[in-house]
Amino acid sequence: MVNQGKSKRKNYIVSILVVVGLLLTIEFTQLIGMNNAYQKMHQQSSQQLSNLVGYIENILARFDKIPKVLSKHPLLTQVLMSPNEHNKVTRLNELLADVRTMTQASDIYLIDKNGITIAASNWQLPTSFVGMDFTFRPYFQEAFKGQLSHYYAVGLSSGKRGFYYAYPVMFDKKIIGVIALKLSITDIEEQYKKTVLTDSFNFLIVAPDDVVFISDRPEWRLKTIGNISKDKYSEIIAAKRYTDKKISSLKVTDISNYYLPKNLSSKLLEVTSDNKTEQVLAMQQLMKTANWQVHLWRSVIPMQKQQNFLIILSASGYFLVVFLLLFTNERFKNALRLKQSQQLLERKVKERTADLSASNDKLVEEIAQRQQAQTQMNKMQEELIQSEKLAVIGSMSAGINHEINQPLTALRSYSENALAYQARNMTDKVKNNLTLIIGLVDRLSDIVSQFNSFSRKSTGIATAVNVHTSLMAAMSIVKHQAKAASATLISKPCLIPMYVFGDAIRFEQVLVNLLSNAIQALSDQADKQITITVIDEKTRVIIEIRDNGPGILADNIDRVFEAFFTTKDNFGLGLGLSISHRIIESMQGQLNVSNHPDGGAIFTISLPITQVA
Repeated sequence: MVNQGKSKRKNYIVSILVVVGLLLTIEFTQLIGMNNAYQKMHQQSSQQLSNLVGYIENILARFDKIPKVLSKHPLLTQVLMSPNEHNKVTRLNELLADVRTMTQASDIYLIDKNGITIAASNWQLPTSFVGMDFTFRPYFQEAFKGQLSHYYAVGLSSGKRGFYYAYPVMFDKKIIGVIALKLSITDIEEQYKKTVLTDSFNFLIVAPDDVVFISDRPEWRLKTIGNISKDKYSEIIAAKRYTDKKISSLKVTDISNYYLPKNLSSKLLEVTSDNKTEQVLAMQQLMKTANWQVHLWRSVIPMQKQQNFLIILSASGYFLVVFLLLFTNERFKNALRLKQSQQLLERKVKERTADLSASNDKLVEEIAQRQQAQTQMNKMQEELIQSEKLAVIGSMSAGINHEINQPLTALRSYSENALAYQARNMTDKVKNNLTLIIGLVDRLSDIVSQFNSFSRKSTGIATAVNVHTSLMAAMSIVKHQAKAASATLISKPCLIPMYVFGDAIRFEQVLVNLLSNAIQALSDQADKQITITVIDEKTRVIIEIRDNGPGILADNIDRVFEAFFTTKDNFGLGLGLSISHRIIESMQGQLNVSNHPDGGAIFTISLPITQVA
């Protein structure tokens, strides 16, 4: 009974320790995992926020000079001095419409000194500004003081949000009117959403009056972040900046927790609008040019999923460790119980198996010798394959030299010209020569990179290999040799992507060997053509490489795949086709050769197609 009580007490304590350990493990894992996840999200959000601020500033800056340039046009002065001359007004309306189209502005219009619009790019539309009084608009009042002014507001006639630019029109050193340009805020929002913004981000731009003037979410526009005072609301209504639009507020609550690092300029917010609540990671930055606060909000739903995943992961890992500890403990107990009997058994077995041990030692030694021999054989095979690669590259050296010498000669010529142009201070021509030199260097880099890729050793790891990609790479490598030999490569690929299982580098080497041999076989041929055909036979892919040369002698056709067999007097060791044959066999395929009825040799590769998920 006493032992039973102690056992229960021990089990109870162990259970409590297991539960506490589980809770601590989950919390510690979440603390580290969520901390890292929030830091990564902060970095992504910071980059997106910088992009947004730069994009808006660039858009606004593009239109700064347009009103000033337009104010110098003599037609504006003529219309302001003679507003009743219909022909001039019509010409100005058409001019403003053309400028609006070219600049992609929303509207451009001319206001006289009394604040009345006398010409506009939208003069033919129902929402035309012609005849409207803009005296109350601050941008008109500031521009009439003789300076470029900016303003943002909701349009009186269109009801659309816009950013306004205004500049005075001068005549005889007196201000006689104002030329104004309106940029559509909706266009900026839509363009940014299409070109830059990703789905997980939302942005809000808050004006100095605390109203969200720009946002990619319609339900957030013309609202305030949090509640504002009655006096502030009265000022907004009195300014008529938003016409009769109702300004409501977004309910925003700070829900930042200790998982979010304190050193980050981000915080977690819970946002409620239109009876919808969501949690976001919030960042903001001041856009100094317009005195706007740019807010970037990113949904934390992925973070919540990450947190759930961390809970499951940490709990699973913890229980696995506990299970392993219990299992190890049980194994240790069993080992103690069996130790004596095992030692006795081992002594008896040792006495009776002395001869077997000696035989086993000898067998192990033989296995090690065979493994060493196999390793040496594999190494020699790899070296033979690599040597054959280098031999193929050597056979193509003339074409490579020709391809490289041409850009090198041009590089020297352009460099000398650039120095001469520099001495004459002809910077445009120097820049043009340098651009040409960069293009030639890129061309040389492409040529060299192709052969670097081909000459590197194989990793020996089999993967799914794209037949078309390997064929194009092989053709790219031998194209210089083909060009030097005046041979034409004709490719007839299959439109359906096909994959085979094997080593991509070795498969590419087989194709290069076959193409290079075909080019060499055409040395005495006038019209040199090599045709590469890819055929899809559902379960297998067939690659045929045919030349229109003299073909292979009947006595030699059965020996072409033998090692060290060659018909070339001054090139190669006769290993290329033998190595190619072994590589294709290692890929569970066949490599065959025959003479085509119309002349020339045809090499056929047949490989099983592998499925790619």
